[in-house]
Amino acid sequence: MPGNILVVEDEPLSRRNIVTFLQRAGHQVSEADTGEAAIDLIRTNDFQAVISDLRLPGEKNGLDVLKHQNQTDPGKRLILITGFGSDEVQSAAKQLGAIYLEKPLSMRGLLSYL
Repeated sequence: MPGNILVVEDEPLSRRNIVTFLQRAGHQVSEADTGEAAIDLIRTNDFQAVISDLRLPGEKNGLDVLKHQNQTDPGKRLILITGFGSDEVQSAAKQLGAIYLEKPLSMRGLLSYL
C-alpha cells in the first residue's frame, strides 16, 4: 500500500535512485541529506516509513534519525541502510525495531519491507 516515506541519504545519486524507484511504486517521498534536515521533516510530517543511511554529514547519524522517529511517532516502519555494516550497528538497529540492510541495495528487496 503506497505511503508517505522519508528517504535520508547524503549521496545524491543513491538518494535520487531510491526516491525515483519508490515514487514509481506509488509512494509519496520526501528526502533529506543530513540527519538534522531529516529530524526537521519528521517534526512536521507524518511518515509511514523512514529509510536512513547510517553515515550522514553533521552531528546526527541514521540511528539518531530513526530513534527520533520512534520517539516522536512509534510504530512506523524504520529501515537503516549502510555500506559500513557491523554487528554492533545491526544490533542497535534491531533494538529500535528497525530493518537493517547493507548496500548495495536491492530496490525490490527494499520495497518488500514497506
